[in-house]
Amino acid sequence: MNRIIKGLVLILLLGIFLFYFLSIEKKESVALTPEELVETIKSEQVVEHNPLLLKASNPIFNEVESLVRLEFYKLHAIARKKILMVYFYSNGCYYCEKMKNITFADSRVQEELNKHYIAVSVNYSAYKHIFKKAFHLRATPAIVFFDKEGQRMEEDISYGYQGAEDFYNKIQLLAEPF
Repeated sequence: MNRIIKGLVLILLLGIFLFYFLSIEKKESVALTPEELVETIKSEQVVEHNPLLLKASNPIFNEVESLVRLEFYKLHAIARKKILMVYFYSNGCYYCEKMKNITFADSRVQEELNKHYIAVSVNYSAYKHIFKKAFHLRATPAIVFFDKEGQRMEEDISYGYQGAEDFYNKIQLLAEPF
């Protein structure tokens, strides 16, 4: 029962969040249909005019600090027909830094991520209390993928350091249509 209530609260918060930012953009107080929401995200009206959304210091990753924000990126990925990649890292983690500085700095990896993915990162050491229940991670670095329909790809959770070549091959394979 408690899980159901938390789920409903999460859905309500996501709805309020989306309604608020979309109504600011449209200058209306009318709720959008799901189709209008997808079209608004596709046209990037939300992104271009709202500095709080989809801005990142890293050109590939957008930092996520809450489950509601992660749901927004999931909707954004669905609307763009892209795969959502969630990269979990920890402060002081040697292999997390190595992934960031070597693997994610590789030009082929960056190109593939920009082309087929919406990539977000989560500081797991800072926000473990928020993401622990939803993801049950064993270690960092960890990468979780959501397919183009927003379904979590359980078999493709990656733990530990991956070199640029191996990681590029993995994301290229995941992005290929079957």
